[in-house]
Amino acid sequence: MEWLGFLIVLTTYGCVYMTSITGRLGYTLMCVWLIPIFSMVINYQSGMEINGLMVLICFGMFFVCRRSFVDVKMWNVKKQKKHPLPIVLLFLAVFALFLYTYAQAQIQGYMLNIQGWGNEDENFWSMALTIIPMLGLTIPFFQMTYTAIDRIYCKSKMTTLLECQFYITNESGVENGVAQGYFLEGIQNGITYHFRMTKRMYYLLRKEKLLQIKVRTGILGGQYVTTFNTEPFIGNMKRRDRNSLQAGFVGLVLTCAWAVWFFFY
Repeated sequence: MEWLGFLIVLTTYGCVYMTSITGRLGYTLMCVWLIPIFSMVINYQSGMEINGLMVLICFGMFFVCRRSFVDVKMWNVKKQKKHPLPIVLLFLAVFALFLYTYAQAQIQGYMLNIQGWGNEDENFWSMALTIIPMLGLTIPFFQMTYTAIDRIYCKSKMTTLLECQFYITNESGVENGVAQGYFLEGIQNGITYHFRMTKRMYYLLRKEKLLQIKVRTGILGGQYVTTFNTEPFIGNMKRRDRNSLQAGFVGLVLTCAWAVWFFFY
């Protein structure tokens, strides 16, 4: 159990670190799937049951969400096809898995059973006040799952973007506000391409007016850029990455020291 807890702490730190260098809050958000397992580790006592299905679901959904991010430097998920029935069914499936894992963690005694699962004194309002926020959290997990499905198979083509413009804004186009992101707009053959990008790529490329990239189109229509010609930007990349790695290494050492003290001493 101690080694499992140690691994979860390091994984969580890695996700927080990736959020800091990419600007993608989803890296940290997907750690919500690890909370039931971490609660099991720190609250486990002799005689308690271990729900193997709950553990498999949590780890499985964590890696599905991770699959939607891996190697993606730019993306446009607004191009994904939207079919109402599959979307509703997939959303309900993700929500059911989310609800099941937390309900089982509470029933098994790993977490505080606020809703009173399995008890005769179940309270409608206490259940509603906790289930409604879970519905809201399901939305980004559903999008990650949908993107992971989209990326099962992709077709690639080389694209040269002219008159590239880079800007920081949120999805509604407001420059100042919450949920800000990093965006690229470029033109090829009279067609305007829009991509959201990581924080790291924005600061590497923001002065460029021409980019040659490989656009990968998923089975649902989403567009993803995982590789492009990095030679012109290698100098900037090394300088920025050096600072990030130094800060990340210090944080990793401190996190490991705390985890060893917490789980083994």
